[in-house]
Amino acid sequence: MDTTLDKKLLGFRQIAQEKLQNILCSIPLDKDLIIEPALIKPLENIVGASWLRKNGIDKIYKFDPKNAPPKRKQFLYFLTSNLLTFKSALDQISSYQSQTSNSILAAESERNSRQYHVMVFPQVLASFEHLLEEEGLYGYVDLYSFQWDFIALDQGLLSLEIPNLFADVFVRRDGSLLGSVAQSLRIFNMVMGRPNLLFSFGENAEKVLQMIQQIDAERKVKSGEAKDISDFSAMLIVDRDKDYPSCLLTPVIYSGLLLEIHKHNSGSLTIESTGNKIQNGKLAILQNENNSKPKNKETTNLRMNGAQDLIYQENRYRHFSEVIGLLSSQAKALGLEGKMYSKDMKLSEMKDYVTNKLPKVAAQKKELFKHLLLCETIMEEIGANFEKHQLIEESILTNTNRKQIMSYIDELLAADAHKFNTLRLICLYHVTIGLTSEDMTKLMTAYLNAFGYQHLTVFNNLFQAKLFPDTTNLTKAKILSQISIPILKTPFQIEANKLKLLPTDANETAQSPVSPSSPTTPTGSGKKQCPSYVFNGNYIPLIAQLSSMILNAVSFEDLNNRFGHLERLKLSGKNFGPKTLRELSITSAKADVNQLLPLKVKTIVVFVIGGITYAEVAACQLVEKLTGGKVVLASDTVLSGCDLLESVVGC
Repeated sequence: MDTTLDKKLLGFRQIAQEKLQNILCSIPLDKDLIIEPALIKPLENIVGASWLRKNGIDKIYKFDPKNAPPKRKQFLYFLTSNLLTFKSALDQISSYQSQTSNSILAAESERNSRQYHVMVFPQVLASFEHLLEEEGLYGYVDLYSFQWDFIALDQGLLSLEIPNLFADVFVRRDGSLLGSVAQSLRIFNMVMGRPNLLFSFGENAEKVLQMIQQIDAERKVKSGEAKDISDFSAMLIVDRDKDYPSCLLTPVIYSGLLLEIHKHNSGSLTIESTGNKIQNGKLAILQNENNSKPKNKETTNLRMNGAQDLIYQENRYRHFSEVIGLLSSQAKALGLEGKMYSKDMKLSEMKDYVTNKLPKVAAQKKELFKHLLLCETIMEEIGANFEKHQLIEESILTNTNRKQIMSYIDELLAADAHKFNTLRLICLYHVTIGLTSEDMTKLMTAYLNAFGYQHLTVFNNLFQAKLFPDTTNLTKAKILSQISIPILKTPFQIEANKLKLLPTDANETAQSPVSPSSPTTPTGSGKKQCPSYVFNGNYIPLIAQLSSMILNAVSFEDLNNRFGHLERLKLSGKNFGPKTLRELSITSAKADVNQLLPLKVKTIVVFVIGGITYAEVAACQLVEKLTGGKVVLASDTVLSGCDLLESVVGC
């Protein structure tokens, strides 16, 4: 990644600091900060505790609805845009008022002094204003919107860190947060320059693009406000539901597997000794068996940033089978380096060894030990069943061995049920092959028997997110329409083969850069030639394939031939509005696109609405190397398939 471009991307941190400083300076005198736990880690990426104290923050408390901090000074609440959380904060403020305001005069004095302030991330919703009035606190509480825009989690990886956006947009069908996404992308365009080509793929992506254009039109952006020359030639905005397999499949790269096991928040991996995502998602009886083992009570963190962890930087996008061997060889090398001390050394050599080399070796050993423990945990939690699980996922993608797939899912539900990962496999089956009404009823019953009928609404939530069939009003006609007649290729396969996303397909193997088995082994040249290596050679993430096609396109006809069949994919430019490639092919805008292709500067920014996975990041990293271009990835959060299903279940 270009160093100058990296520095510009880090500039969003300074913009966020100035925004926060303006809010803090508008509140006179010292104040105590009460922050929602989910916002602590992202805020640490923007400012530290010393910076907050310099800007008027005295004490910092975690927000707890049941345990309010003592009232000392002004209170500044920092909360997410969740109405229930906001209601809990207002209840605390009401209790403070009842303790201090015993007279009308005292109440009026408190109203004038404005002792309570609420800063909402990413924006104050209209419902907040209504609730404030209903609670009788209008005029006593000031509301502020704050958004830190993009946080640089790693090289070429940005995140807005907006909690629960997938659940709000794709499950509840609430587009309130899309305005914040549009505002952040608009600021991105102002800092980096507006790309000449803007691609949108999906209903929500199209809405965001329209919002950006409307904001620019209303504010009448002057030529001096935005850069005339962009650092990026193209921008691609994609809905998460356009490529569910990239989220539902199990990755084989190191960084992806880390998120399968441990919780991740704003680039920081939380390694808890009391359990992990695999253990905590299982039935209570299985959890008790795992918890019976003696464990260390310490909780540690791993910064998933290559600049801060060299071992992670070297191994983050490697196949896991390679990582174990490399870490073992590093451990042996460090062991030999630690034995370099000799009695025959001169006094000056001893002093240099103890002062300079020994502390570095000790620090490297500590970091290496942490990664070796993580690898051990991955092997313990996933390793036993991993190969079989990979074969089942391959069968699902290629629409083969249906009976074997169903028996495997039944076996999981009966003997090793996981609240989220079992659902994940069921959803992958539905997205790629399609569940019949008989299979749907059978799997629902087995899941509810395992985890309880209080989860009955989960399947309606999955249906809203297009991850499960409609479970309501199953009339005879609907049942007949849902019967899946065995066919050689499903609609998913037909669409995926058009975009060449399935290297494992027999008809596509000849066109694939490598054989399906080659990404799985570190033998030979060791160079990966196909982005499908992130899923053991079974599937190429959609955004990696689209990015590669855009970077390699030589003309409009080339683009049209590659993905002109995608009806929801629209292209807009500086002189023409969003249209499908088929629509553009019969307009004068076709000539405008031809002038821009091939891209003069091979740079593209990709934004995924609903979360991005490390498998997609790794695949795009390989696309960078293969095309000689630059791909910067951004989203509202970084997640795993388990996190995606957990957000749906928690709705």
